[in-house]
Amino acid sequence: MAIHAHKLEYSQYGVEKKEFAESLQRISDQLRWIDQKLQMKVENKIADTFYEQQHSIKRVQLISSKLKTVQ
Repeated sequence: MAIHAHKLEYSQYGVEKKEFAESLQRISDQLRWIDQKLQMKVENKIADTFYEQQHSIKRVQLISSKLKTVQ
């Protein structure tokens, strides 16, 4: 899905406006896709860390309650 800038056709005055706009749109689409993928990874990592910490807290609470009943 890479953009190949060297495939752009040049007119007498440079790159064709339509092709340039299409290339920018493709780049924009790629950036949006990358951003969404990154957001999902970050959100998943945050959720995983949160649940791991919740599990640790529950374990400590359980141990603490068991120690209270022993004393």
